[in-house]
Amino acid sequence: MYICPEIRFREKVHKINAFSRDNFMKMKKLNLIHLLFLPFFCFGQINEQFSNGNFTENPRWEGMVENFIVNDDFQLQSNAPSASQSFLFTPSRSINNAVWETWVRINFQPSGTNFASIYIISDRADISGGFNGYFVQIGGPRTGSGTATDRDISLFLQQGTRRTRIINGAINRVQMNPVEVNIRVTRDENGNFELFSRLASEDEFVLEGRAHNTAVTQTYFFGVLFSNTNTTGRNYFFDDIFVSGEPAVDLEPPVWNSVAMEEPNKLLLEFSKPIDIDNAEFWVDNGIGFSHTVRTLTGRTSVELEFSVNFLPGITYTLEINGLTDLSGNALIENKRTFGLPERIEFGDLLFNEVMFDNHENSVEYVELINTSDKVLDISGFVIATRRADETLTSGVRIPENTLILPRNYVAFASDARLVRAHHNAPPEANIVQTASWTNLNNESATLVLTDEMGNIFDELIYNRRWHHPLIRNPRGVALERISPFLPTQNPDSWHSASSETNFGTPGYRNSQFREIHAPASDNERFVWLDPEAFSPDGDGFNDVCFIRYKTNEAGYVANVAIFNASGVKVRQIASNELLATEGFFMWDGTTDRGQNANVGIYVLFFEKFHVESGRRRQAKLPLVVSAR
Repeated sequence: MYICPEIRFREKVHKINAFSRDNFMKMKKLNLIHLLFLPFFCFGQINEQFSNGNFTENPRWEGMVENFIVNDDFQLQSNAPSASQSFLFTPSRSINNAVWETWVRINFQPSGTNFASIYIISDRADISGGFNGYFVQIGGPRTGSGTATDRDISLFLQQGTRRTRIINGAINRVQMNPVEVNIRVTRDENGNFELFSRLASEDEFVLEGRAHNTAVTQTYFFGVLFSNTNTTGRNYFFDDIFVSGEPAVDLEPPVWNSVAMEEPNKLLLEFSKPIDIDNAEFWVDNGIGFSHTVRTLTGRTSVELEFSVNFLPGITYTLEINGLTDLSGNALIENKRTFGLPERIEFGDLLFNEVMFDNHENSVEYVELINTSDKVLDISGFVIATRRADETLTSGVRIPENTLILPRNYVAFASDARLVRAHHNAPPEANIVQTASWTNLNNESATLVLTDEMGNIFDELIYNRRWHHPLIRNPRGVALERISPFLPTQNPDSWHSASSETNFGTPGYRNSQFREIHAPASDNERFVWLDPEAFSPDGDGFNDVCFIRYKTNEAGYVANVAIFNASGVKVRQIASNELLATEGFFMWDGTTDRGQNANVGIYVLFFEKFHVESGRRRQAKLPLVVSAR
């Protein structure tokens, strides 16, 4: 394996402990001059010796900057006043045919709570909530597979918060006080890793192990971390950081995850990957205009926008982004989002609208809510719980922070938003939010309860497997959809099986079975009419239900409603002596009183209304067609 001359040269630096600080700085300056004359292929994407006395430029490091300093020996040193896990990261795209090298010193023997880590590959700069990548750990807790102790040097794969040891270093390799070691990791373009270390007492690098792993194939950052107790916050040192290699091909565009209002004139945008805003423009309609201040936050996955005009309540705005790309130059595809200033949530504003309680094996359960109001609602902290047999509520699923729902819009919640979106072929505008946890729903029946953070109940639904249309022989993978938010939640007639044309679910967008409830009569002389006059109750999402609409000119009418076949045989009693409103409807889903599907053909609706006090009576017989598409 070829080793660049600057690597061999700097390996001598830490052997000469007797040198004064001035001599040490001369060595660093000579090293830098030497680097200028090396062939281009020896240069690394990172060449950091902290000779400029800081870590804020050339390159810039971000993270928990308050817990680090550059000391008088021009080394990056820990400076934590109390127990912590502190990290710094700087951009890096090296992953194929790559080499990572770092010098580390720990002024005591490592343990399960006192250790250092080198993050060679990471998809984010803030790893406190998990990340995807690889890191070398010096000491540390006994996690992952293998029999190595907490005083070894090992390579880990991390996916989210799950850590897996893929190279077990030699046992008790760093069982000493202090620890001074050079770390080297290599990776070829096929995902073959080699981990080396060289203690201060050694002349050559020692192979700790090899591994093949391709779980993560893209990187954006390189970082360092130390974990300290209250008494060890200044005992970690990092220096001579060299990273070289080739970036992986990246053709995946960035995804705009969310937009949230921080202040009356500030927005916070979140993206799926680090982005480049050098050529980006951000514009909002309704008199707001272009943002006058744009800045990326730590990790470059968040952007803060400031405008010269405040946003106002009661207005829905559209933010348009042009010229934004990721670090590979892939442009943002979905570049428009609507948002607004959240207003107070009142009872009736937020309702259950769809539930997938028995999911397909290729997807997961989900619950959808609808905003019935003309307001933008911030539902962060709301809880979707289930009711136990003793009437108490489970802890349920907590809705994530910065979850907004626009007027008359929808949001679906699931444990895996990607699976739900893919399985149901959801359109780009579908609002599907992934939750940190999930409470499994009963496949037969259960009570869903929607509460705010204080426990106030906003809606409650006792769903049942029997509510599915009789055509649905096996309801697994079929969602129940609310026909209209104006229908009562706890009424089986308010719900219908989702259409087969949407793969039996419409998470995060308008229901396949949605119908307008307040439809005007086509003839003012009519007191009853059909909507539609021909329907096909086959579960395809098109005219699956027939609405029997009516109007009365005064209160006090009751009705009898029935369906007869062409032979005059009654097949379904819809209503018997039911008190009417001044305007309303009944529904027929195409099933008979025996629970069977009505045959294709012509039927007759018999509608009779009579006034209890006056005795006035009117009847109507209307032809009705049950068809098949």
